[in-house]
Amino acid sequence: MSLKGKIILVTGATSGIGMALVQRLHRLGARPVLTGRNEEKVVRLAQQIGVSGYKLDVSREKECRAVVSQIEQEQGPIHGLVNNAGIWLEGDFEANRPQDIQKVINTNTLGTIWMSHAVLSHMLKRRAGAVVNVVSTGALYTRKGISVYSASKWAVRGFTGCLEVECAPKGVRVMGFYPGKVATNMYEIAGIDRDLEVAMTPEAASEMIQIMLGSENLVWGQVCGRNIKDYI
Repeated sequence: MSLKGKIILVTGATSGIGMALVQRLHRLGARPVLTGRNEEKVVRLAQQIGVSGYKLDVSREKECRAVVSQIEQEQGPIHGLVNNAGIWLEGDFEANRPQDIQKVINTNTLGTIWMSHAVLSHMLKRRAGAVVNVVSTGALYTRKGISVYSASKWAVRGFTGCLEVECAPKGVRVMGFYPGKVATNMYEIAGIDRDLEVAMTPEAASEMIQIMLGSENLVWGQVCGRNIKDYI
């Protein structure tokens, strides 16, 4: 199905996968809504791309509800939500600062829950719409050094799966995209030096999300993606 003219709200859209997705959707004739915590970036990038932009901190429940309501009133019905906003945290668990742990859970887990709660109240009334949660392959396995990040994403995995079976009979698709390593600034922001030579590009990730959003009669339950070089 064509996404032309459809309003797609993308969180964490001022860089990485989110920004690549907004650009892709705009080229395809959809009406992506760019959101992010940094208001200056949101305004600048929205103007550059030619889309609507809203300041949004997904860790704040009231703000999620208010911005979704504002978009519904000013732009029209939200057809798709892409919960992409996320924070990376790496290192031995005992060395993680409590404030950093809280920030990861508030953004990665609660942010996804708050945004889904705000948007689904509208979608379910219309019996139409799609939610794509950008999870992580970190929610499919365990390894040392990412206990808090992994916990935040394993929670989203369970949340997504439960909503998938709860909402599908009501006409709304809830799906999870599980990317491996992606060449974004997420690691740099977290102060981690990461070799991204084998990482998938944000553009490649955005292409899969676009397919998931546009496949109106398909529920893509758990879609994983990696650069083929990541297997070498």
